[in-house]
Amino acid sequence: MAQTEFHLPQAFRDLVRRSGRWSPPDWIFLPASTLVMAGLIVLGLGTRPGAVDAVISDTEFVMQGEALAQLIPGPGTRFELIIGPSGEPLARLSATASFEAAGLLSAGVGAALPSEWEENAIGRIVRLEVEAQAAPDSRIDQIRVGYFTVGYGDSERTLKPVSEFWSTVGICYQVAPTAQANGVEWLGIWPGDSGNGEAVLVRSIRLTLEPPRDAMAQCEARLSSA
Repeated sequence: MAQTEFHLPQAFRDLVRRSGRWSPPDWIFLPASTLVMAGLIVLGLGTRPGAVDAVISDTEFVMQGEALAQLIPGPGTRFELIIGPSGEPLARLSATASFEAAGLLSAGVGAALPSEWEENAIGRIVRLEVEAQAAPDSRIDQIRVGYFTVGYGDSERTLKPVSEFWSTVGICYQVAPTAQANGVEWLGIWPGDSGNGEAVLVRSIRLTLEPPRDAMAQCEARLSSA
């Protein structure tokens, strides 16, 4: 069978040859990254296993117990639901790629948020709290947590310490008043920066919408007292 040969324009071939490796400019790369993230979220929604749903109200989104089975591992991460020593379901998270290598193309292990939550969160301060500890066989000592309103701005994927004991860590994030419920709002946890497979256990994940008139400082004060 004859093979089809594709010819690149000579100017483009010369550009690739001179640069050694072609990298798109920011005005191409950043929108493309957003599209890739959105695509991964949609794919995850289509393949996530059936399980107990998160508890959702007008101001809270809570994943714990069997609802943790709804977590979705992004590229470079692993996730499994295990049973803890007290018989409670726990999420075990680890990374097979470094955070630096993942760049903007993975939110880590995360959860897609329903449209009713997205609508309520527009213009509000969101408090994201994760109850976590290092797995008994792990030396992990930090995780990153982030909140993503894909296409309308994301939080920093903020480093937080974890130890051999259960503790609650989190962030506060102001959702843009211009955001829209587009089906790709997301929370994510990156289990350590090194990507060496060290695991963290998660017992619960909680999102809370702060009172409309509260400032970021009040949200952060509630975080510090958790």
